[in-house]
Amino acid sequence: MSFRAFVLAKNEERNIERCLSALHAGGASVTVLDSGSEDKTREIAEALGAGVEPYRYANHLTAYRYVCRERIPRGEVGLVLDADMVVTPSLFAELRAGASRPEVDVILAPVEMWWSGAPLLRGSLYPPKPIAFRGGQEYFEPSGHGERLRPDVRIAHAHALLIHDDRKPLLAYLATQVRYAQELVQRAQHEDTGLLDQLRFSTPFLIPAVPAFSYLVRGGITAGRVGLVYALDRLIAEAIMFREAVASRIKTRSRDAGSCR
Repeated sequence: MSFRAFVLAKNEERNIERCLSALHAGGASVTVLDSGSEDKTREIAEALGAGVEPYRYANHLTAYRYVCRERIPRGEVGLVLDADMVVTPSLFAELRAGASRPEVDVILAPVEMWWSGAPLLRGSLYPPKPIAFRGGQEYFEPSGHGERLRPDVRIAHAHALLIHDDRKPLLAYLATQVRYAQELVQRAQHEDTGLLDQLRFSTPFLIPAVPAFSYLVRGGITAGRVGLVYALDRLIAEAIMFREAVASRIKTRSRDAGSCR
């Protein structure tokens, strides 16, 4: 069984070759949905034999809905992933087995985080990633700064690892976290957040708590420098979330005060 694979990409020249090479090795036909890359993403993808299409990215929720409903034929199973992810051969084997089961809508894979080409053996907080989808349907609903599978979706869990190895520079990471935080603020304004995100808005407690949980409780301290940097990245992400929440509250109060004058 061969898969149609759709890769979401923007300025991924440092990552996309590993992603596409693994997909081609697994026999997938690949379409890169490029949302305005200004580097060599398109050239690398085309040189590796992938189709490249312009795509106006808003968020992963709308991207999943578009690909699952409109690009993967009804009944077939296709893959959707980011350009910094690598599907291992053992995961491909499990995806093929899962796709042959008609009662399965979505297949999730455990994620192994990497940093600068080195695996994070302990300490990861990344949840299992939905990667394979039966076409013609929508599976997600908004949740926090991202999305979650609807409770009625029929899922299967793979055991083989999906590698997440983002080698983009720090500024790109910061920009991504700012975008996540702004999306979370927008959803919070419509009361579309869970308990954890409400805690992010109300207190800075998670800024030290999340990296401490990764580093000490989940064992990142045993993963050397990779574990330490991952914990620092989580600290930065939580700090950005809280900062954007505080800025949003200040802006709202200032606007309300101005309208009362």
